[in-house]
Amino acid sequence: MKQAERLDQLITLLANGEFHSGQAIGESLAISRAAVNQHIHKLEELGLELFSVTGRGYKLARPIELLQAGVIERESPEKWRQSPGFEVKSVVDSSNDRVKELAKEGPLEAGFSIFAEAQTAGRGRRGKKWISPFGNNLYFSVYWPLDDGIHGAMGLSLAAGVALAECFTDLGIEGVSVKWPNDVYISGKKVTGILVDLETSPEGAAHSIIGIGINLTMPEHVGASIDQAWTDLNSELPEPRSRNHIAARVRASVLSALQQYEQHGLAAFQQSWRRYDCFLDKPVKLIMGQRICLGTCRGIDENGALLVEDEQGVRRYFGGEVSLRAQDATN
Repeated sequence: MKQAERLDQLITLLANGEFHSGQAIGESLAISRAAVNQHIHKLEELGLELFSVTGRGYKLARPIELLQAGVIERESPEKWRQSPGFEVKSVVDSSNDRVKELAKEGPLEAGFSIFAEAQTAGRGRRGKKWISPFGNNLYFSVYWPLDDGIHGAMGLSLAAGVALAECFTDLGIEGVSVKWPNDVYISGKKVTGILVDLETSPEGAAHSIIGIGINLTMPEHVGASIDQAWTDLNSELPEPRSRNHIAARVRASVLSALQQYEQHGLAAFQQSWRRYDCFLDKPVKLIMGQRICLGTCRGIDENGALLVEDEQGVRRYFGGEVSLRAQDATN
């Protein structure tokens, strides 16, 4: 049995949050007591919090609900149950990179997606690390071809952001907002990031991989390393929801949005963006390298550019190294 398989088996064993003796774990995994300790340390490196008590064994700080493809499919609207396909992975370097590898191996169906229990090299925008502890949050990547070439990617992250904002609102969460170009917030705290990777071929064909990280039940000991205000869905939901149920709702919302985007472009989302835009008609500060621009946010245009009004009029700004902050923010 490979180490990855043993880790999966150990996590499944501990998922109920009860104590399991080192001897019982060793017998179940067919490994020595010393190897059990090594595997426990591996789980801690993945962001899981464990207790070790002499005479009782090991237990997770709290039970975790593992993602199950069959449950996600059953919880999905009928339209999205059979197609496009999706997979649940245990530990990946990056869910976007995993989809990218599969796309190189052969053609993928539009909307094919992957859920991962953990990422060892999760990425945010501008090379930032996305904190990805095991079994607590959602890490989700979707393959989507771009029939109009690379220009068809303009606004993809905005459409996905609106879809997620509407999904969270439908779950009963209040204070949901979007931040250009790729974040979802709840009451001013970040809950979701979106990263779009683009690939082109010499023939001009293009496709996108939309990566979505959602804080669902972020452990405090892991969240302490995040350098901005954050929250998670379970802290904001009016009542607890199954992790698999939320995964199904997220998948259906994003796939529906991508289908709508393909048919109607960003115009189909502009009204909803205005409703959720956390900076609409508010003073903002744009940081572009060493350059800082001050103005008032006027929403987005039909191509997904940010509209900022200053003394010279309304200017358009696209993605890349542009950061958006309230004017009174210090960073």
